[in-house]
Amino acid sequence: MPADDPALDRLSYAAIVATRNRAEALALSLPLLLAQSRLPAEVVVVDSSDDPAPVAAVVEATAKTAPRPVRLVRAKPGLTHQRNVGLSETTAPIVLFPDDDSLLYPDAAERILETYERDREGRLSAIGGREADRPPQGIDQSAAPAEPPPGPGGRLIRAIRLWVDRRLTGASPFEHLGRTLNARHRPPDWLAAANCLPVAYVTGFRMSFRRSALLGFDETLERYAWFEDIDAHLGAMRTGLVVAHLDALVHHHRFPGPRGDGRTIGRWAVLNRAYVAMKHVRANPEVFPAPGREAWRIRLHGAIRVAGYLPGVRSAWGRARLRGALEGWMRVGPLLRADAKALAAAYARASAPR
Repeated sequence: MPADDPALDRLSYAAIVATRNRAEALALSLPLLLAQSRLPAEVVVVDSSDDPAPVAAVVEATAKTAPRPVRLVRAKPGLTHQRNVGLSETTAPIVLFPDDDSLLYPDAAERILETYERDREGRLSAIGGREADRPPQGIDQSAAPAEPPPGPGGRLIRAIRLWVDRRLTGASPFEHLGRTLNARHRPPDWLAAANCLPVAYVTGFRMSFRRSALLGFDETLERYAWFEDIDAHLGAMRTGLVVAHLDALVHHHRFPGPRGDGRTIGRWAVLNRAYVAMKHVRANPEVFPAPGREAWRIRLHGAIRVAGYLPGVRSAWGRARLRGALEGWMRVGPLLRADAKALAAAYARASAPR
């Protein structure tokens, strides 16, 4: 159905971009947000850089010629906190949360907004784009550094880990929870024709939500806040379906930068996953009446994650990551046994450096 069909109610949307010390990435992504065939009502950049000047310069230069308002807000570091700050700054009914290195194709936002508008019964809580292997045409990525793609060895290790995980547990905890929670909602009859399909979750660089479905971002997960995107989608499933739009293309530039030392990353890989998964197990007892069974799945997946880090021990960073993952796995028991009220405190104790 065309976007200008008078039968559709036109929805406005805001784009919220959290950033930290990555002005070069922002200089690539912001112009693409402001060149969408369906423009946002506004763009809010929430910055926590150590030196605010580079990001401020990019935002100021972009805002001078932007067709829509571009605002800069300063906040303390933390992805969940910054996204919540941005959410509090806007009132649009649809909110996009591109990363600062998300490169949107020109019609990505339009395709997403048309789908929300077509969903007149409000069955869709969140719509994600689809990752594109290449950036939009005409984009020179050399203006900003990017992480190299994983080599054949890395891809093989990931494939083996996924195969083992599915053989032993049936699916990763997030896939299992997302599919189960999403299956409670009946898809609209037109969904497949719109080239959308239900998914277990959407990764953070390509996500959008109905404001009414979004609970906010859990600030228990601090700084890089690994899996905060999955947590938000599992929460949004309380009211409606989470889908991916296969025609809304977004390229992830993957700007390099420190997300944490190896030991911290290893702990997060086990403990953040366990916290988010158990949070939604506890929040949905009618769907998951046997939390002990789900805890077993999460613990086993953690062991698979630890084993998957063994090939990386040739580097000091890889050894530190393995050590952190082992620490997380050894500490995960009290977190898995905690009830809903005690879960955040159990996570804080387990994830604290020792």
